[in-house]
Amino acid sequence: MLPHNHFLIAGLTITPVAITVFPEKSPVEIGEWILVGGLLSAAIDLDIIALVYLKSKKEKRLRPFRNIWEIFRKFKLFKDTITETGVLRTGMKTHLLFSILVVLLFYFYLNNYFLPAALGVISHIISDIPNLRRLVHSRET
Repeated sequence: MLPHNHFLIAGLTITPVAITVFPEKSPVEIGEWILVGGLLSAAIDLDIIALVYLKSKKEKRLRPFRNIWEIFRKFKLFKDTITETGVLRTGMKTHLLFSILVVLLFYFYLNNYFLPAALGVISHIISDIPNLRRLVHSRET
């Protein structure tokens, strides 16, 4: 899924939680929560970009996707390519590690934003379930 979609899903997850659990929060504070959670959710995919750059040195099929705009323009081809080259499999593992690290950092150092960070990470992981299915189906064929 593209980063702006992860941001949107995180925002749609954080907003009702913030409004119902913390009705005393102002719209600005809720906006901050949406910004923090949404940006974190979108940033989780940076590991995929890094993996594409690293693996594209040897894998020619990944080279066009070093240009971010090509990922947006040819997203289906990008998904197929990262699945075939093993980037998606590695990325799902690094997603989990990065997510745990981010949640721990927010818990210990930025506690005021722990809940939106956790919701952003959780919404990202849940919205990546189709990628896990893609991996399972790619193994079967």
